[in-house]
Parts: sequence; C-alpha cells; structure tokens
Amino acid sequence: MRRLLLLASTLSLLLVSGTQAAQATAGSGTFHWEAGAGSPVCGFEPTACPNVAMADNGDTLTLRAEGDLDRANGAASGGGTFQHRTAAGTLVASGTLMATGLLTFIPYGCGGPVPPNFCGGRAAFAVHVVAHPASNPSATVEAEGVLELECTLGNPPAGAREGFRLNVKDLLNFNKSVSGDTLFIKTS
Repeated sequence: MRRLLLLASTLSLLLVSGTQAAQATAGSGTFHWEAGAGSPVCGFEPTACPNVAMADNGDTLTLRAEGDLDRANGAASGGGTFQHRTAAGTLVASGTLMATGLLTFIPYGCGGPVPPNFCGGRAAFAVHVVAHPASNPSATVEAEGVLELECTLGNPPAGAREGFRLNVKDLLNFNKSVSGDTLFIKTS
C-alpha cells in the first residue's frame, strides 16, 4: 500500500491542478470498488493483486473483484472470481461471486496524498457465491454470503486492516485479511 500511495501521490501532483485538486468528500454518492482487481490498484502495485483472506482452519481464498455501490439507495453491483485452497495449497474450489446489495458503507475520507477521488472506507455487501469443486468441476455449489472490503486511506479507525473478508453462510468464514489492496473511487 505504501508503494501505491507514493506512486499515486506522484501521479496526482502531475495530473491534478487548480480547482481539480479540491478534495472529494466521502459522503453520499456513488463509488467504484476494487478488491485485488482493476487498474488503479493492480496498475500501481502489481503485488496488491489478487487479494487473499484466511479462515480459522488455515484455508485461503484468493479474490479478484470489482463493482459499484450507491450509498444513498443501498445498491451494489459487480463481482469477480475466487479460488479456495487448503492450508497446504490444494485447490478446493473455484468460482464467482456477485454483489446483490450494499449492507453498509462507512467512509474514511478521500484524497490526501492520493488523487482526490481515491477514498478509504469499509463496505459490506450481500453476495451470491457460485463454486465449482476441484474434485468435480462440473458440479455447482451455490451459497449466500457477506463480503467486507476495507481500504485504509483517509482517517481509518484504530484496528482497521486493508483487504477483504468473506463469510460464506453455513460453510466457511474467511475472516482474516492476509494480503492485497482494496480501493473505493468516488464517481459522483
């Protein structure tokens, strides 16, 4: 994330001038979100992609996802792909997830040493998960879950941690962010 901030601040100094340099506010409005995907996150720091989270049993989930959210009406769209592996690295399943609604979005602020529309915050999305077990790739397992994204730009609270968490209801909770960057980009 430090490299991302350094590169982003350098680019913002070159690209943003005058009234365009006014800081965006992270109030109501619409945002594009990225978790281990997208050109701002992956283009600045390739090691930021994909994102990885871990469950209590040591299993990991690798995620590449992006979409949009509208804080005013609770709408969310987008999704991405994932791979679920055991602690030993064996592929358990791969698949997709799709945002079906915005549960909450708590903004941490925009701008600062990065472009004025790059924002931090914490969002929780309702998601629909479709997995294909490695042992039987033609089989499909569907479940509902909650995807939490956290970007520590702005003024995050103590204990905030960059990354994502995914709780697949009644199956597995990937509750520890391991690596990767997330980002909220204010679009209006």
